[in-house]
Amino acid sequence: MFDHILVTTDGSALSTLALPVAADLARTYDSRLTLLYIVPRFLLPTDGVAYTYNSPAEHAQLIAEGQRILVDAQQILDYPRAEVSRVQCGDLKTEQVIAREVQRSGAKLVVMSTHGRSGLAHLFLGSVAEAVLRLVHVPVLLVQQPSVAADAAQTP
Repeated sequence: MFDHILVTTDGSALSTLALPVAADLARTYDSRLTLLYIVPRFLLPTDGVAYTYNSPAEHAQLIAEGQRILVDAQQILDYPRAEVSRVQCGDLKTEQVIAREVQRSGAKLVVMSTHGRSGLAHLFLGSVAEAVLRLVHVPVLLVQQPSVAADAAQTP
């Protein structure tokens, strides 16, 4: 069914929640599993506007941090067939990079975490997960923080 699963990580505790879910699915379906880390753009906020700042030293630091995140994530996955993909953001938004990687890799399922924000927080902060849902043409499994998922389940 899902012969190739793509799981995203940014190294945060929240994104780490999606890793064992993806690994369990990969074991169940005997799937290839691609772990995706997107090297973020270095943004320099100035007077309420964020500018992309191109510093070779900062870029090298972001790449090194990404390598550490991928090594840690691979240990959490504990799945021997896991492949690693580290992609530069360039001028694209995170959700656009994820969609491009889904298409390029031929992934049949995306597993990613979500904050599960609603109301004003969602309006102002937006949602990478929601944008990915709109951009890709494969199923997307969203993993929420346990407290957010429990709160949502209790809401009538």
